[in-house]
Amino acid sequence: MHIAVIGAGYVGLVTGVSLASIGRHHVTLVETSPSRLEELRRGVMPIEEPDLAAAFADAADRITIVDSLAKVERPDLVFVCVATPITDAGEPDLTQLRSVLDDLTPSPDLHVSIRSTLPPGLSGRLPSLMGRANGERLSTNPEFLRQGSAMADYAHPSRIVIGRFDETSAEHLELLDRLFGPIEAPRIHVGVAAAELIKNVANGFLALKLSFVNEVAALSEEYGVEVVEVLSGIALDPRIGSAYMRPGIGFGGSCLPKELQVLASAGRRQGLPMHVARAVAQVNLEQQDRFVRRILAELPAHGARVGLLGLSFKADTDDLRGSPAIHVARRLLEAGHEVRAFDPAVRPDRAREAVPGIEIAANAMGVFDVADAVVIATEWPEFAEIDLPAARDAMRQAKLFDGRGLIRPADAVAAGLAYRGVGRRSLEPSATTARA
Repeated sequence: MHIAVIGAGYVGLVTGVSLASIGRHHVTLVETSPSRLEELRRGVMPIEEPDLAAAFADAADRITIVDSLAKVERPDLVFVCVATPITDAGEPDLTQLRSVLDDLTPSPDLHVSIRSTLPPGLSGRLPSLMGRANGERLSTNPEFLRQGSAMADYAHPSRIVIGRFDETSAEHLELLDRLFGPIEAPRIHVGVAAAELIKNVANGFLALKLSFVNEVAALSEEYGVEVVEVLSGIALDPRIGSAYMRPGIGFGGSCLPKELQVLASAGRRQGLPMHVARAVAQVNLEQQDRFVRRILAELPAHGARVGLLGLSFKADTDDLRGSPAIHVARRLLEAGHEVRAFDPAVRPDRAREAVPGIEIAANAMGVFDVADAVVIATEWPEFAEIDLPAARDAMRQAKLFDGRGLIRPADAVAAGLAYRGVGRRSLEPSATTARA
């Protein structure tokens, strides 16, 4: 089939390339950003995502890139994948989505499915926003792609959710079934209102789990308990399990923080206080601030040099949106300290734009050079393989703040480093390993 994908960001690009690669469909990507267009036309991926560049190259003869919907030859189906970010007021910014819907209005016979994340209450208005009498040729198809594993998630999803209107035709649903035919996963057909809640609530619940684990980690620190022992004990309960039970300095990205605000806002419009959603967001911010306070408490008043390992909000992506690492860097700079960072995926110019005043090291070992403390802020696997004795020798003061639980505390102290973890006891190196 010929599929048009509007928006070549994280969702659209992964969706389009996967359709061309797995389903061997012809895909037309519609992207209006000049810089992104220029990169795509050169075969350069504008985002960091494992396996994306290789799949794009393999399917290049089935992918067309244009800058306007008007340049798309009649597609069998249109996927809308533009961003719906959060405004400063905490409401979804639907500017891009409304613009696309306006562009689609003159073509009421096109089959259209919305993959963009929609706030509760919007889906039911899609036909009227597109000037259509009903949703006969409309659906929603919320995505569940995790940055860093998005290509694998598309090929092997936990579920495929199709949101339909009462009038959605059998022809439209058959088109979607053909598209997802090669993919083995449970299919869930629900109304569009349920589909939008499934997406928002799934991310909200995941955020709840992460924040609760981080709150347990803070409690463990105060009572001198190893949080890993607590979590291993409760994870054996089959009602709880062990997934996403790893404490850290908080979550970020474009999804989890946004969905919490969307849920809180949606509840407020209906007179619901949404206590849990608001509390989860607050705990996440407090977790980041708590970690920064622990670092500052062991530094001089100003002028210390701090190494920062990681800038992206998680490993295997270059996305800085909502990144706890960026929050840590800014707070340390505001306190009058120098920050030298390294991230294997984030370009230096983007890092400096996000955090003015930050220094960028050429490699991971470079952040240890004459540092008074080093912070692990993103869980890149390569950071777990650092030569700790060599890192210690390069430092001025031997303090390691492991915000992602990558380093075994015993290995750190054996190398002569003072170890500070999340939900872990603070450990000091022995007199024989500490450098005078």
